[in-house]
Amino acid sequence: MKIIELNQEQFSLKNITIKFEQLNQDEYIFLSRVLKRVSSKVFLDIKSLLVFLDIDELRNLLPFFKIEEQRRQLELIIQRHQLIWSSERFRFDLISSAIVYSIVNVTPDSFYDGSVDHLQVDYILKRVESDLENGAAVIELGGKSSRPGYADISPEEEWLRLEKPLKAIKQHFPQAIVAIDTDEALVMERTLDLGADIINDIDGFDTHEKLEVIKNYRPAVVAMNNGRAGFNFADNVFDELPLFFEEKAKELRAIGLKNEQICIDPGVGFFKGDSGLDSVQRLKATERLTHLGLPVMVAISRKSFMESIFNVVSKDRLFSTLMLEAQMILDGGRILRVHDVKETKVLIDAVKRYKEI
Repeated sequence: MKIIELNQEQFSLKNITIKFEQLNQDEYIFLSRVLKRVSSKVFLDIKSLLVFLDIDELRNLLPFFKIEEQRRQLELIIQRHQLIWSSERFRFDLISSAIVYSIVNVTPDSFYDGSVDHLQVDYILKRVESDLENGAAVIELGGKSSRPGYADISPEEEWLRLEKPLKAIKQHFPQAIVAIDTDEALVMERTLDLGADIINDIDGFDTHEKLEVIKNYRPAVVAMNNGRAGFNFADNVFDELPLFFEEKAKELRAIGLKNEQICIDPGVGFFKGDSGLDSVQRLKATERLTHLGLPVMVAISRKSFMESIFNVVSKDRLFSTLMLEAQMILDGGRILRVHDVKETKVLIDAVKRYKEI
């Protein structure tokens, strides 16, 4: 039996194409048996088989192969599709499971749960403690709202909102991985000085000043294309988002980041439009974006497009969020940015368990 991976120039967690060649009768029967639950397969003839697997199906297939050389060939294919997000203090292996990335607002005007309590350090610490206990891998602090029609604040005010909570988290939860959601170079630099691990920029590190900060500190990053004014790639998301992020990854690598430090976010819910179609198209671009070999963030938690598309009222958006996140996991999205940590962790574990059986 000869095992060949096709389309090796393309990374994927959902569509891995493998051709089994030079099969004898026993090998033909063996593959027919072990692949009986895989519907995406074509027996080209009695000596060759073409099969399309996701990464979980491929990993589940491995124990059936007892011949060392055949196992080695499959292990090399799995290794080629390895997906890591890492920086100095963390390393997430995303090949088989998504992670929970918790939204902790330090702002009174969040689109979903805005409250003056969000500016109180004690409240924030209780929220962080709960989220960590419920399975959050990353805690993200955001000092200003970025919802459609948001009221901007100065970088200094944003920093004042973040300074005390960030210091308190680093003191009380020193092992926590902390991200900062900001589009301001000043805020990036000051929070990195306090030990932030990840910078998430909704504008995709679009200025020299922000790139200089990233160059000097080398944190992990989340780069977004949100479709707002200033972006050249926003109209045809299925073609243009991959091009945008390919160029953005080159730009970030040029200032010293490694691929493993770069996460990309297709920017669901930022472009202002009543229909919500832009948001759904950006979601459906997830599988295309995974071909870049970079972690893809799914940041859809309770966003308003669900009302116009799925006729879901505000209080019921958790259901539609979890439904869409499950599909995004299957499409290769691996970092789920959410308000509802406990429910999302249950979802991730359930999807993983389902794929294992």
